[in-house]
Amino acid sequence: MPEVIRADGRITRENWAIVSYPPENAPRPKATGKAGLARNTGEAAAPAELIARLAVPTGPVIVPLALWQARRDALQARFDAGEVGIWLDACEEVETLAAAVDLVAAPLVALNFPKAGDGRAYSSAALLRERFQYRGSLWAIGDVLRDYFAFMFRCGFDTLLPRTGRYSQAQLEEAVASLGLFAHPYQGAVDDPRPLWRRVQRTPEIRT
Repeated sequence: MPEVIRADGRITRENWAIVSYPPENAPRPKATGKAGLARNTGEAAAPAELIARLAVPTGPVIVPLALWQARRDALQARFDAGEVGIWLDACEEVETLAAAVDLVAAPLVALNFPKAGDGRAYSSAALLRERFQYRGSLWAIGDVLRDYFAFMFRCGFDTLLPRTGRYSQAQLEEAVASLGLFAHPYQGAVDDPRPLWRRVQRTPEIRT
């Protein structure tokens, strides 16, 4: 079972399994060097033949958006039972997810960070929480680095899943303890839209 970090500072184990694409279909930088990712196939999503052969295990499972779109009829009953979540890659749009998934009923949505320098999932998280009013569990998966834990929580994530073996238990506990250093962030964000000056009542300075 994967070990996850919760927004309240708990480190727990989860029984959700993630269906991932094979390495040959992993995202890679575009040849132009511009910001963005493309599949090795050159397509925005995995090819149909790959989706058809991806195995979906029993029990709670998080599947790629493309797999859900292609095999929704077979997975709908498990989704309705709260056993299927959907993950969105950085090169996929939140609007596409919203059109394909009943976000009111979705038990879990995960957003993939293909690499630390790709911040599109931050924007996707904010869009899900603010524009689409998604209130279910929102996971950060992929290249989830401890230096960014606080920022991910501020953007609307409630659960973080670093890559298996990336951090020791001691490193995770240290990272979670450091979240207290961000008790009073200056800017407003998804977790609290008020800037610091609206959250803190200052006592007027009295000069004599």
